[in-house]
Amino acid sequence: MIQFKPVKTNRIFEDVLVQLKDSILSGRFKPGEKLPSERELSLEFQVSRGVIREAIRALELRGFVGIRQGPAGGAYVTDLTFNQVGNAFLDLFKTNKLSMQDIAQVRLHVEPEVARQAALNFNTSHEDILMKAEQEEHIDYVSYEDRIDRLTRVHKSLARICGNQFFEVIVRSMLMLTAEVVLTVASDHDLLHGPGEHQGVIQAVISGDGDGAAREMARHLQQFSHNLIKMEKTYRQRYS
Repeated sequence: MIQFKPVKTNRIFEDVLVQLKDSILSGRFKPGEKLPSERELSLEFQVSRGVIREAIRALELRGFVGIRQGPAGGAYVTDLTFNQVGNAFLDLFKTNKLSMQDIAQVRLHVEPEVARQAALNFNTSHEDILMKAEQEEHIDYVSYEDRIDRLTRVHKSLARICGNQFFEVIVRSMLMLTAEVVLTVASDHDLLHGPGEHQGVIQAVISGDGDGAAREMARHLQQFSHNLIKMEKTYRQRYS
C-alpha cells in the first residue's frame, strides 16, 4: 500500500488534498483505480474521516476522481482530459469572471496562429481529416448539440494538427464555452455560422500558406465573435 505522510500542520485539508493529487499525477494511482477507503486514508494520514471526505470531494470537483455508489463504490481515479480545463473556463464564465468579449479577444489572437501553425505543420495525412470535418458540416444534424459539434470539428482538427497541445487545450476549452452560449440562446444557428465557412482556412492550410490561413481564420472569427458578444446579454438575463 502507498504510504502517505501524517499531517501535522494547521492546513490539514489542503495537505491531504495535495498529497492525494500528487499521488494521482505521479501515476501511483492509475486511471480507473480505486483510492483507499476513507477509513484507510484516515488512519494513514492520522486525520478525521471528515477531512478525508472533504479532500476527496475537492478531487472530484477538480475532475481527478469520480464517485461510484454500491458495494464496489468509492473514489475512482479518472482519466484527465481537456474537458477539465473547459469546465473550469465554463465555471468562470457562469460566475461572471469571464466575458464573451474576453473569449472573443483571445480567440482572435490564438486561432489565427493555430491555423498558421497547422499550415506549417501540414502533411498529406491531414488532408482527409480536414476535408472530412468540412464535409460533415453539410450533413443533416440530429440535434442542436450534433449541429454545434459538426460546426466546430474543423477548429478542433486544426488545433490538433498545429502540433501544440497547449493550443489544443485552449481552443477546445473556448469552443466548449462558445457551445454553451449558442445552445442556450441561439434559435437559428445558421445565422451565426453556416456550413462551408471554413473552406478558405482549409485551402490555405492544405497549400501550406501560413499567413493566408491566419488571415482566413481571423476573417471567419470576426463576425461570429461579434454575434456571440451580443448573445451574452441574453444568456446573462436568462440565468440571473
